[in-house]
Amino acid sequence: MKLSTSILALILIFTVAISCRFVENLGGNSKAGTVSALWPDVPPFAGATRADLEIPLGARLLIRAMMQGKVNFIAFTTDQNAQAVQDFYTNERMKAAGWTPSDKGCVGDTADQKSQGAVCLFKRKDGMKEEGLAIALVEDEKTKKTEIFYVRVDMTEPSPSPARYR
Repeated sequence: MKLSTSILALILIFTVAISCRFVENLGGNSKAGTVSALWPDVPPFAGATRADLEIPLGARLLIRAMMQGKVNFIAFTTDQNAQAVQDFYTNERMKAAGWTPSDKGCVGDTADQKSQGAVCLFKRKDGMKEEGLAIALVEDEKTKKTEIFYVRVDMTEPSPSPARYR
C-alpha cells in the first residue's frame, strides 16, 4: 500500500512538473523574442537603461497567438516619468525616423490628470514588408521608474502559395 501511494505521489509530481513546463514552452520563456539592442530606426530615450523585464505569461500567450511568433521586444527603464517619455515620442520625431503614427498618436491613462502610462503605436511599410511598433510606458509606483517596452511586429502578409494542380 505504501509503495502504491508513493508511486501515485511521484506520478502526480511528475505530471505537475510536465504541465508547468508545457505551459512555459507554449508561452515561450519570459525572454522569448527579445533582442539585445534597440533597433536603429527607433529613437532611443536618453538616459534609459536596458532592463530584463518580463512580459506576463497571459500577455505572452496572447501576443504569440495573435502574431504567430512575428514579435520582438526589448525593455528599458528610466528615472523620468511616463509623460516625459510620451512627450519624447512625438509624431514628428517618429516620422523623421520613418514611422507613421496612428491616428490617435500616443494614448495615455489620464484618469486622474497625471499620466502613469501610455501606448504609442506606429507603422511602416518598406516595399512588401510592413511592420508595427508599439511603445508601452508604465510607471512603477514602488521604484518610481518608468518601464519602456518596445514591441516590434512583422505585419507582412504572407504571399499566397501557387495553387497545385493534380
